[in-house]
Amino acid sequence: MGLKFFRRRQDTEGPVPTETGGAKERYNAYFPRLFAYVRSCVGGDMPAQEIMVQAFYQAFRRAGGRDEDRFRTVLFRSARRLCRPTLQDHRSEDGDPLNASEREVISLVFDAGLTREQIARLFRIRPTTVSSLLMAALRKLKEQTSAAAAPAYLKLA
Repeated sequence: MGLKFFRRRQDTEGPVPTETGGAKERYNAYFPRLFAYVRSCVGGDMPAQEIMVQAFYQAFRRAGGRDEDRFRTVLFRSARRLCRPTLQDHRSEDGDPLNASEREVISLVFDAGLTREQIARLFRIRPTTVSSLLMAALRKLKEQTSAAAAPAYLKLA
């Protein structure tokens, strides 16, 4: 039995963030997608960088060496929470057809590259609700761009 009995079992899934290589790999893997999402929320590089630092710190602290799904969820949930004050301050009054939830789902799908299931875990809603938000947003964008594009094509003719 000896000392092996008292040793903690280590997870073999995913990199361990206490190792320099593991933390660096996670940072390199998630930085581009998270930065694109945060920048689309706050509208600038400097505020986005500050939020990124805080989000990664919280994710490494809370999720640690756990599996990648848990780490990704904590990372994006932290970034979303940190972006919330900026989103509330800069509400769009320029005729934007999308509401805040639809705009955020669009950004998470296309900027961050998350799946519907990952977004559902992030929002704590069902994947079917995420699909409904995404389809409604895409439909609104299609209607908006179709109406705007018609006069431009008429001027060319």
